[in-house]
Amino acid sequence: MNLTQLKESGQIFFECVAGSHAYGTNVSTSDVDLRGFFMLPDEAYLSLIEPPQQIGDTKHDITYYSMMRAFELLQTANPNMIELLWMPEDCIRIKTPIMDKLIENRDLFISKKCFHTHSGYAFAQIKKAKGQNKKVHNPQPKEQPKKEDFCWVIMASQFRGFHHFDTDIAVFPARPKPLSETGVDLSCYHATSLEHSHNIYRLYNYEDSNPKGVFRGNDMLACESIPIEDEWNRFAGILIYNQDMFERALKDHKSYWDWMNNRNDARWVDQEKGKLNYDQKNLMHCLRLLMSGENILKCGYPLVRFEGEQKKFLMQIRKGEMEYDYLMEEVTKKMSVLEELYNTSNVIPDKVNVKKINNLYKELRS
Repeated sequence: MNLTQLKESGQIFFECVAGSHAYGTNVSTSDVDLRGFFMLPDEAYLSLIEPPQQIGDTKHDITYYSMMRAFELLQTANPNMIELLWMPEDCIRIKTPIMDKLIENRDLFISKKCFHTHSGYAFAQIKKAKGQNKKVHNPQPKEQPKKEDFCWVIMASQFRGFHHFDTDIAVFPARPKPLSETGVDLSCYHATSLEHSHNIYRLYNYEDSNPKGVFRGNDMLACESIPIEDEWNRFAGILIYNQDMFERALKDHKSYWDWMNNRNDARWVDQEKGKLNYDQKNLMHCLRLLMSGENILKCGYPLVRFEGEQKKFLMQIRKGEMEYDYLMEEVTKKMSVLEELYNTSNVIPDKVNVKKINNLYKELRS
């Protein structure tokens, strides 16, 4: 089932505008995020084909969760899911009696576990900010990394002989050079593994005029055997291929361009111009999560729509009007408050009542 089919199915029982529009921290360039729940018929769970637990678009601006998945996340105190049960009325687009009943029992999902999840998600935002800052200041070229860029060679001509006491002549290799500096074409050689070593290979000349090469298409480096009597006659040098570094570079390249293709460009203008040294949106969400977690421990429910001084504070962060070090001090202060509340608050239970949650799930399904 895709997004279009879901919307035409009549199985959505809740839909709302989430994200910054719900928090009251949106700006003119903010995306509109839609979140919601759907309930599949009983027969969907009697098939060998597993029913979808989550349906949305590729940019994750629109996401709907099956009721089963929603309950799984709710009882683990997932902050993004918990807040959907406290959405401001002006953000709600679809709300059926099923959702009314779920909202009526939303307190079942509130426990002191919210302390761990809200603080954990908050610190994840700091980590995410650092990772995205790295992307901003370390742009990747359009072209994907090549295996050859992670190769170094020592050609046979670089070896020199020397005597060591009473032994026979040994060989001492010069420093390996990047493949690009040697003019060596690996398609004209083949390789065998160097015994008792990692990522190091011996290069050999081909006897025929149609060599297959060291790298073949998109496959891994191809190793071949060579008769021991031909080793010295055909030996051409040593190849060092750092496959781990290549695969990491490939992963970083994909991560960067996935981010570039899906990001909201307006969000990154100040960082790319060097005006900011942090991602203001991630740090805003970090403090927002800590403030919401504090409210749960004090009052028993999360903060979704922010107003007054709290909203002003969050918007100052979003506009980049605060220093990174100051914000980190605020994070430390908030965490101290949360830890104290976690240890002393008796407003909410230590853990959820799984039996009651399960009974609610069965009642809504019926």
